[in-house]
Amino acid sequence: MKILIISFSGTGNTTLCGKYIQKHFQDLGHEADCYIVKHDHPFNYNLEDYDLIGFGYPIHAFNVPEYFYKFIKGLPALKESRKYFIFKVSGEPFHLNDASSNLIFKRLKKKGFELVGEKHFLMPYNIMFRYKDSITKQMYLYLYALTKAYVIALLNNEAEMIKYKFRYKVLTFFLRIEWIAPKLNSPLIAVKKDRCNDCHLCINSCPTGAIYINKKGKIKTKASKCTMCMRCAMFCPKDAIRYGFMNHWKVNKPYAYEKIVKDKEIAPEYINHDTKGYFKHFNNYFDQQKALLEKYGIENPIEQYLNNKTGN
Repeated sequence: MKILIISFSGTGNTTLCGKYIQKHFQDLGHEADCYIVKHDHPFNYNLEDYDLIGFGYPIHAFNVPEYFYKFIKGLPALKESRKYFIFKVSGEPFHLNDASSNLIFKRLKKKGFELVGEKHFLMPYNIMFRYKDSITKQMYLYLYALTKAYVIALLNNEAEMIKYKFRYKVLTFFLRIEWIAPKLNSPLIAVKKDRCNDCHLCINSCPTGAIYINKKGKIKTKASKCTMCMRCAMFCPKDAIRYGFMNHWKVNKPYAYEKIVKDKEIAPEYINHDTKGYFKHFNNYFDQQKALLEKYGIENPIEQYLNNKTGN
């Protein structure tokens, strides 16, 4: 088969997920290309050259990011139907996330795409609060194994088809007000001069091209382009970005996944049936994923790690 994997990512989790999916397809003997949606990355692919197409995105406030939706909206209609799958990433397993893809599902259906699978993956928050290293480690280790299981399920025509319950569709519709939030927040984003080292990483790495230098030499954000992906705030090496009314929720410094994995002092499993508080609600998700891995004969990533075999 020939597969094209298309994804949008702010802080990199969805990109990582897409690259793992690409690798698993390739390891199983298939040709797989990967395209990252960015303002300076032209889309030069003929969709009808591919047998299967994947669309991936981070969930923003239980919705697809507006920037990615606009990309989907701009795709040409197909002359011949093509099968596609969805992979989406968030920091929590709540079912309200299920209907986040309803909008692009309807749009892609009109263009001639046929959905054959959908999978929700967990990775650490890039907003609200920073996940502990042990939770981060657990999610990161699971991602590689779960993307492999997803690819096998897709090839076997056994991939999950998430149902968009009506009440979730209604809630995500109203929560789509998040698309307005960047337009209101962008004028409030400012850079602290006493911290900024003029590296311009925020400008050069912004996936939507929203950050620029104005005529006065100040770093500003275009309200019409910002999707509030949090990349600038997270990756700023000097924590110089004041993120408007979201400033108290920003997470600075990217998660050092490889370093965390190599640190044997960090437990590889935080969420289990003894977990209390917020993360106790994650138990059902991990129980379901363990059953899925067992179904496809994939070793539990925690056991694999403890046996000194990271697998990725």
